[in-house]
Amino acid sequence: MNAEQFLSLAETLRSFAQHSGRDLNAANLFVHTMLMRAIETDAIEAPKREDERKAA
Repeated sequence: MNAEQFLSLAETLRSFAQHSGRDLNAANLFVHTMLMRAIETDAIEAPKREDERKAA
């Protein structure tokens, strides 16, 4: 997911929580948790390609 999709998800969940009487903090926590997982996944270095290994 990109940043725009996360913001859209967050806004949708906040709106749903407000209109349905659900816990707004739970919606915010869910989006935060998913964003942090995405950031941690992106932080992992991608495997090097064969031509990059040969050059090193």
